[in-house]
Amino acid sequence: MRDIGKNIRTLREKKGMTQEELAQALFVTRQTVSNYETGRSRPDIEMLVRIAQALETDVNQVLYGLPVEQDKQREAKRLAVGCLTLAAIFLLLTLPAPWLNEMLKRGNVGAVLVTALTNGLLRPALWLILGWCALQGLWLLRVIRPPEERTWMAWARRGVLLLLAVYVVLLLPPLVVGLIQVIQTALGVPYDALVEVPQIPAYIWLMNRQLVFLVLRLQICAIPGAALWLLGVPKR
Repeated sequence: MRDIGKNIRTLREKKGMTQEELAQALFVTRQTVSNYETGRSRPDIEMLVRIAQALETDVNQVLYGLPVEQDKQREAKRLAVGCLTLAAIFLLLTLPAPWLNEMLKRGNVGAVLVTALTNGLLRPALWLILGWCALQGLWLLRVIRPPEERTWMAWARRGVLLLLAVYVVLLLPPLVVGLIQVIQTALGVPYDALVEVPQIPAYIWLMNRQLVFLVLRLQICAIPGAALWLLGVPKR
């Protein structure tokens, strides 16, 4: 019963309703619904009945959540999607590897771009998703439980997602330059005339640190993946 807020959110998302739509059905503000879901306030008995009616369910599910088996099936599907994504990334990393190595030996600019994409995005993504899937699997085995929603968790989610966004943004300039170089090479531009990444000291310093991280500490990407699971990303 202590997870009423989580139950309301789960049932609302299962029905495909936004907080605004549920608020309109209950004749309350969106902030009121948000407060119910985050645990800042609790609905009274009359409001529980109205919530159940709006979500086309019964009060027991609002109080105690979906049946365990139904909830477990839904989370198993999420784990399956994560595992399929892992498999797809693994194939993208392994199948073209012999071809890429051969092209790199020939100095092919396109191969350099593809290698930068795989090393800079796909490999970290592999470990990130692996960290998330590991905790999701442990939850399905009932080894661990996700923490209850707290006010600070919304800020923590934003912080982790911002960190990942900064990581991707740092990779964009060399990737864009690499794409331009591929186009220039196809047009017959001499190697010495190819566009280069701007030599901004602060940016170069950050890129060097990022390169060292990718080479020596790639597995650490599993930590933000696990953090995202603990913080409820994507929403359960």
